[in-house]
Amino acid sequence: MSSEIKQIEVFKPADFRRWLVRYHVKEHKVALILHKKHTGHKSPSHRELMEEAICYGWIDTTIKRLDADKYLRHFSRRTKNSKWSDNTLGYARQLIKEKRMTPHGLAFFKAGEKKPTHDQGIPKNPEMPDELRKSLNRNKPAQKNFEKFPPSAKRTFYRWLLSAKQPQTRQRRIDRIISQALANNKSIF
Repeated sequence: MSSEIKQIEVFKPADFRRWLVRYHVKEHKVALILHKKHTGHKSPSHRELMEEAICYGWIDTTIKRLDADKYLRHFSRRTKNSKWSDNTLGYARQLIKEKRMTPHGLAFFKAGEKKPTHDQGIPKNPEMPDELRKSLNRNKPAQKNFEKFPPSAKRTFYRWLLSAKQPQTRQRRIDRIISQALANNKSIF
């Protein structure tokens, strides 16, 4: 296992699967180099990559811009303490039905199924939380940008905010959302 995060360029889900077959136990993290849509280069969808990762007991973490044409999507190996989301458990059940799940991935799924999900009790399509609405109302440039974000980005921000347990964490997340909206950045990170 190396300390540096390996980067691999993928053009189809099978490219990632080939890497996972070989390294899913040896490595802890990988960054997939993906092409943005405007380049015309093929890149697998987030869902396709998630399915491959789940099959081998891995999960996606963050996205990072590389340049105008490419970005990195990071994946890491699950640990015994990893929590699952309702969506990820659903994907895993479908992969089991399709007989795509590996024994390694199945072991993590069975352990994850016994624990509460990290998004338990959070609606799939929540409304904008009141405290975020108030903060956006006080910051018109952030509000203007945020209103233009696609529904999927807004939903991600709402769910992230609603998952905070402590008031201080909620406030930090509101501040982060405002900061990201001011920068016109649709990603949490």
